[in-house]
Amino acid sequence: MKPASLGFVEWFRPGEQDRVEQVLTDLRELRVTDLRVGVSWEDWFSAEGEGWYDWLMPRLAREVRVLPCFLDALPFLNALSRLTTPPHDPEAYADWIKLFVARHGKHFDWLELWLDPFLRDPDCVLEPGEDDCFSGMLVRAAESARAAGKQVVLGGIQPRHPKWLKRLCNKGVLSAFDALGLYAFPGSNNPAWRGWPTEIAQVRQTLTSQGVNMPLWITESGFATGQFQERGQWNEFLAVLDAPVERVYWYGLRDHEKSDCAWGEPDPDKRFCFGLRQTDGTPKLLYRVWAEQGLEGVKRRAWIANPGRPVQFKERPVLITGGAGFIATNLAHRLLGMGRSVIILDNLSRAGVERNLDWLRQTHGDRAHFEFADIRDTAALNLAVSRASQVFHLAAQVAVTTSLTQPVHDFEVNARGTLKLLEAIRRQDNPPPLLFTSTNKVYGALEHVGLGLFGRRYEPENPELRANGVSEDARLDFHSPYGCSKGAADQYVLDYARAYDLRAVVFRMSCIYGPHQFGTEDQGWVAHFLIRALENQGITLFGDGMQVRDILYVEDLMDAMLASMERIDQISGRAFNVGGGAANSTSLLELMDVIARLHGRMPDYRFGAWRLGDQRYYVSDTRKLQQATGWRPRVGVEEGVGYLYDWLSQTRGRKAAPRLTAEVLP
Repeated sequence: MKPASLGFVEWFRPGEQDRVEQVLTDLRELRVTDLRVGVSWEDWFSAEGEGWYDWLMPRLAREVRVLPCFLDALPFLNALSRLTTPPHDPEAYADWIKLFVARHGKHFDWLELWLDPFLRDPDCVLEPGEDDCFSGMLVRAAESARAAGKQVVLGGIQPRHPKWLKRLCNKGVLSAFDALGLYAFPGSNNPAWRGWPTEIAQVRQTLTSQGVNMPLWITESGFATGQFQERGQWNEFLAVLDAPVERVYWYGLRDHEKSDCAWGEPDPDKRFCFGLRQTDGTPKLLYRVWAEQGLEGVKRRAWIANPGRPVQFKERPVLITGGAGFIATNLAHRLLGMGRSVIILDNLSRAGVERNLDWLRQTHGDRAHFEFADIRDTAALNLAVSRASQVFHLAAQVAVTTSLTQPVHDFEVNARGTLKLLEAIRRQDNPPPLLFTSTNKVYGALEHVGLGLFGRRYEPENPELRANGVSEDARLDFHSPYGCSKGAADQYVLDYARAYDLRAVVFRMSCIYGPHQFGTEDQGWVAHFLIRALENQGITLFGDGMQVRDILYVEDLMDAMLASMERIDQISGRAFNVGGGAANSTSLLELMDVIARLHGRMPDYRFGAWRLGDQRYYVSDTRKLQQATGWRPRVGVEEGVGYLYDWLSQTRGRKAAPRLTAEVLP
């Protein structure tokens, strides 16, 4: 049987023109051309209803193949408590369908009549004569649509209610229809689900036993992502995609505004969490991979959401939280190259990180063991920690700008997630040592540091600070929600080391750069500048471009991490500033010159307003780490940025431009 055609389920209310355009944009991005859309009796007979459908149906039909599904037939029912009470006037339903088809039938070839509002009783308890009333209503409506040249699917059939199906067959209802539409939400509200192949086989067996042979569709299915369940959404989507039916319609494209369950919040009502995007438009993993790499890309990565058989490690593995990110990928590669086994725990919420996973699996095979889980998922965290010999905690919300728009999410991931990890470690009989990656943002804007202009950069007026950078003795000054959440986590790690005798160390990191970094303006700005230059796009320098950072090549960071873990017993309970130091500092304008020499010409750039908490100067004083571990950076700015430029060029299939010398720059 050939693969089922795929569409989405949406229900638009009068006045939602903007949401219609939003959905059509998403469908274009996903390259989907089928849409099942609800048609409501209540909306149709409202003041704006007819005008609404006069706009909606032709607008949709210009871009997609529309399947109108006729819902909300409850006004036909008697005013009694039982939904299975027969309607007042069965003919009115057919008249409504006939009217709609006459007015809008040129915009669709198929329509769906939805049975579920009438037949919710799984025990199939009806009064004498009620069968005939329901059956007659459905048959009359289907026949009126067919008389107008339309094909009709009977929807709302749940596979777990075979009695209804037999009764419909016995009454001859199905002879008036051209297809049967199944409806189920496995994993969300079908607890005894046996899988689509088994359920569909049962439906076919029921039909065959009644002498009925007709096409089967799945006209509504989906999965709610409350409580870190994007893995479940991915799995159920792949399952329904492979179901032996002719058409599949997936619900839906975006979470509803009433949702409180996205990203780990309590989910008292999962029905609001079925979207492929969050309410603010942020794409979930399934949407992101589908949009970037098509359905084939989703199918190729079935392993992401399928945990498979439990892995038996020969030795206790290293656990890396946020393990598919830029720094974590380099760390995993280093450890795997040393012969260690690694658990990569990640919820894949950052764009592009699934490509890092692909690379690690291709390079190292099964020793790179992936756990699709969120740092706030207590059960998954406890299991991973119980198997770990060491823990590198890199999972985080990483952008100041995101923390300003989503401060609760920022806190949940960075502060609460770290606390959950510490508790998981504390519960172990032999707690594994922990290295936590904090940030230089815990020092705030450093406004108390006197600065002067030295050429095209800010430098401290204090000669010692200018020579060595900011030490760990600088006062903590959490200057943004991101600084607060990371600072809180930073302090929790240090206090757990003291209070519970855990072996733990904190890295307050400056700007790290290198391969496997998918840079943005908010995080990974060195890679972001290089990517923009390679794509011949403009770069925005927030502020005046003379702010200074020390940048550290990722391989140097790996050396520091491994050296610290080797000496964890001696340095536990301490925080270290980690960066390139004064010798590897650069202003943004100076980095533009480096990029120009690599790229063959100066990239286009412009200036933007200063951002909240942006430090005009930050350089790490790394002397304490050097003294404690013997570590020091080995890769300079020009050399390291050149390595990253070449890697980015190669991964984009571009030939590196001839290098320029400083003399030819303007």
